[in-house]
Amino acid sequence: MKNRTRLKVGAVLICLGVCGGGPPLPALDQEIVLGREDAWQDFPSAERKNLVLRTGMWGTQDFFLQEDEYRAVPDPAAGDGGETDLLLHFNGEQGGEETGRYRLQRGKVLYTTQVRVLGEASAGFNGDSRGLRLDPGPRALFARGTRWQDFTIEFWLRPALSGDGEEVLTWIGSRWQEGRVVPQELRCTLRSRRLVWEFVNFFVAEGAGKAREEAGARARASTPSANTPPSVIHLEGLSPLLPRAWRHHLLRFDSGSGLLEYLVDGVPEAVTYALAGPGPGSPALTPYTGEADSAPLYLGRGFTGFMDELRLSRAFVEAPVLTRFNGRAGEAVSLPLDLGYTGTRLKRVKAEYRADSDSGIFFYYRLADRLAGDQLDGDWVQFKPGDSLAEARGRWVQLRVELFPDGLGSVTPQLSELRVIYEQDLPPAAPAGVQAVAGNSQVRLRWNLVREEDVRGYLVYYGQSPGNYHGTGADRGPSPLDVGPATELTLAGLENGRLYYFAVVSYDAADPQHRSAFSREVSARPSGALR
Repeated sequence: MKNRTRLKVGAVLICLGVCGGGPPLPALDQEIVLGREDAWQDFPSAERKNLVLRTGMWGTQDFFLQEDEYRAVPDPAAGDGGETDLLLHFNGEQGGEETGRYRLQRGKVLYTTQVRVLGEASAGFNGDSRGLRLDPGPRALFARGTRWQDFTIEFWLRPALSGDGEEVLTWIGSRWQEGRVVPQELRCTLRSRRLVWEFVNFFVAEGAGKAREEAGARARASTPSANTPPSVIHLEGLSPLLPRAWRHHLLRFDSGSGLLEYLVDGVPEAVTYALAGPGPGSPALTPYTGEADSAPLYLGRGFTGFMDELRLSRAFVEAPVLTRFNGRAGEAVSLPLDLGYTGTRLKRVKAEYRADSDSGIFFYYRLADRLAGDQLDGDWVQFKPGDSLAEARGRWVQLRVELFPDGLGSVTPQLSELRVIYEQDLPPAAPAGVQAVAGNSQVRLRWNLVREEDVRGYLVYYGQSPGNYHGTGADRGPSPLDVGPATELTLAGLENGRLYYFAVVSYDAADPQHRSAFSREVSARPSGALR
């Protein structure tokens, strides 16, 4: 794992304190920078929930809450979008229809990130008469000869002109009825600055619409119901649409009761019933896309303005989503970050972030001297960025952030950077002033006291060649020898006439202990002539 670590003081000063055996220097603050240029690579995507990366306040990648775009509800048995029949996010030229049931034909549409409700972008229409064309596949609701049940059509709309006759959504087909072709229409248009829904021969009685064509040229249809359905069903909104203002529009149908309802921003504005007769007990009619023609669905023909998040569902949507974030929090957890040494003090964690309105970010850390697999054990500790952290020590630190939208679900916080400020618990300095005085079958060693508060003792290494300290045979045992806080040692049981090499290491109170570098190597040759 690669950490971006910076020293606040030059490394040459460390050498003066460690290599030269002088008085101990204060530990140097170091920092690990997360975010900005590194694009949060230490926060793996598998450990992010409901967060996205977008260009932020410094022109680099910031964490934002993921907007609550419509989602296809999968049907594992069918291997498709399930109850979601059509889904368009309008997130750019590369985006297509989400369920795979429709083929999107490119039209004169501008995808813009500047004017949008959810996701990356919206579709801008410039009044062109062609609009966007969607060709239904064999499993689509708008495919030829499809009998519908419950359905919901919903989208966000931001008109610019609100001129009469601008078409938001249009389907024109036909079906067989009593041996002749009957035209069908589903239109959603602007009229008197209001949205108007019209269904022409779109709802049929239960027994109608089972058409067949025989070879040669004769066509016949099943006998229609005794109750002939009305040719036109009409719903019109009450609220005038304001230019350059987003509104959510939803039309839903309940096949059990025949209820057909139009809502604007979640508020019902028009209600009717598609029934086979005038009485309240009449059976409900059924939506049916006729078998006589396989027609495309058009969006925005002659419309000037923007559309976002179009969804057609095979369900009666009870509670439409009207907020950008729907109250959901986001979370990201970092990899364990190595601070270098056990017992390192985590001094503070700074953050560059923005939390407008009453949105917010919570910050947490946990520390340990050892890893448990690739994670840390222990509870998360919440902290305030920039505050001093008392007695927070360990070699490994892990960070977690939680992002919360504002109370209206319309504003996200953003996180640009985290800076981990820490003070390493460095190994003590190597002992200086090491001397070796030979005697008869022994060598007496001395060294200077290492004046650091946490030094707990010394290890003496010996051997029979330079830099090779694997000696055995001395009365105190094999190398190395732990002499505790003593600063001298007489090592007996050595062979006279053989040259021995020695070095001393200091260690501190950490667990596991931190050991210094080897001291300067010294040598001595015991002799029987020495006393």
